[in-house]
Amino acid sequence: MSMKLVFPGSDRAQLLLEQGNYTIGSSAGVDVLVSGPDVAALFCELAVSSQGVQLRVPEGGQVIVNERPVTGLMALRAGDTLACGPTQIRLVKIAAVTEAGQSSASMDSDTQVQATMVRPVLPKFVLRGLSGEQFGRSHPLNASMLVGRADDANLWLPKESISRQHTRLTPAGDEVLVEDLGSANGTWINGKRISRGQARHGDEIRFDTERFQLVVPGRVVPLPKDQGLRAGRRGLLLVAAVVASACVAAVFLLRG
Repeated sequence: MSMKLVFPGSDRAQLLLEQGNYTIGSSAGVDVLVSGPDVAALFCELAVSSQGVQLRVPEGGQVIVNERPVTGLMALRAGDTLACGPTQIRLVKIAAVTEAGQSSASMDSDTQVQATMVRPVLPKFVLRGLSGEQFGRSHPLNASMLVGRADDANLWLPKESISRQHTRLTPAGDEVLVEDLGSANGTWINGKRISRGQARHGDEIRFDTERFQLVVPGRVVPLPKDQGLRAGRRGLLLVAAVVASACVAAVFLLRG
């Protein structure tokens, strides 16, 4: 059963759940970042397996599920809602779609087993971290995303050099509109500072010194511009070294 997390009343992007563990809390290193005076660094954890989703609450903690307090372990079902401070998180089943376009709910169970194909919901774009603490982390970009130091930012970058409301990213067709919100240290696309601009697959977007690459899932990811240049320089240096070695060898052979 495929599941996802949605955030009612927010433009925050949905999160598709794959098998594994997902941490929720106020620490910058968690998978689902939420803020609030009652949200601990590790608020709770979701363990996703082929059997379903299990909620794990750390010792001494408490999570409100469907308006009831929960401690320890609890199996979650589609439709359950977790209250994480002011943030509401709902567990939703991803509807299966058949080859003929029918919902699996309208078919008998035998037909579902034979003909149902689950199509996972992939984000339109992903921001992949290239520097600092964000290196290697991916952030889905399905809807308008606020980037900044403010607690309610969709992409939270807790650094003094980042403005509280630094940049807004908005998917638009095959590109993303990038709008600097009057930040002190600027927003950059491929090394050029912008107030408004468009970014496409493979482009680098930088908020002050925090670097990200815009990626379309399923497409080949090119090297970031500076890495490509460095790779090119290394290739030229290697060729030059080989040529120099060949010249030295030739001189010794002629002398011999």
